[in-house]
Amino acid sequence: MIKIKLLERDIHRNETTFRPFIFAQNILRDIGIEFTDSNDYDFAFVGQASIIDKKKSLKESIDKGLDFISKISGDYIIVDGQDATSLIGTIDVFRESNAKLFLKNCYLNDFDLYKKGWANGRMYWGKGDYSVPDIDELKPKMKLTGCNWLNTVTPKWYDVRTEHKKYDISCMFGYPTKEKVYEHDLCQTDYYDPHRKNLLDTLGDKYKIAGLENGKRIPIEEYYQRMLESRIIMAPLGYGEAAVRDIESAMFGSILVKPDMSSVETKPNIYINNETYVGVKYDWSDLEEKIDEILSDYNHYREKYVENMKKIFVEESNHEKFALHIYEVFKNLEGVGV
Repeated sequence: MIKIKLLERDIHRNETTFRPFIFAQNILRDIGIEFTDSNDYDFAFVGQASIIDKKKSLKESIDKGLDFISKISGDYIIVDGQDATSLIGTIDVFRESNAKLFLKNCYLNDFDLYKKGWANGRMYWGKGDYSVPDIDELKPKMKLTGCNWLNTVTPKWYDVRTEHKKYDISCMFGYPTKEKVYEHDLCQTDYYDPHRKNLLDTLGDKYKIAGLENGKRIPIEEYYQRMLESRIIMAPLGYGEAAVRDIESAMFGSILVKPDMSSVETKPNIYINNETYVGVKYDWSDLEEKIDEILSDYNHYREKYVENMKKIFVEESNHEKFALHIYEVFKNLEGVGV
């Protein structure tokens, strides 16, 4: 039996990172992997929230992370529950650590992209100063967790008739940002907001849109009701690529439209363009064309996309497959017997 301790499991962001592991803990136990709260463990899992602090400069954040792991007695594995382009800070701690592995929810298919300079590493935000030039040396210890943001929820599939959908498009996302957001001293809002503004400008007043008034939050029941009543759910990229909203689209019987996800590697991967969702260009230049095509024969497209999304999610996002993925990770780790 391999015993794993989830360090600081309840703090913000670590909790969501570790949540899929907790969901699958009974099956993991059956195959020889058990979580423990004691100090008698074989490996500690270190979530990203324990080793990065985005409110600090990158150097200060790295120093804080290295100080945290210096106090760990025994073997440990870094578990980064963020998206493919959010390596900043965590990979920098990993580089200088003795971690056995670096597990992450998503990676870019093309690791050479990490060598280029992007704005805090997010290639869709354009050129910047952050890169990982030694990614080839680090790659052998970098593995997928086998889960992602979609595994943090248990979907409830609603039976919604199309005549109840009174909105063409759901744009139920925060915009504009009320206060500027900084990560490692770089203002994120200057990248985050324009993507959403460009989306809304592209849609204009041609469609009936469900949205938030000046980005103001509303009760969660009302938020979900508006999504439920929308034919299409838009999912612009934020600080990462995948979001719970993506599977909520199928929950509410709506078609997911978001920037193309073909550059991202993750498990489970529900993103099959023109099968489970409609992928568009990041600058929204082909959005109107895609929206008009969907709405021209909505019932046909809805049946195709929603049913495909449900089917793929149910098949790929089960606890057994996730547990077997973790089993294989440990099985291939030198010196570990499972």
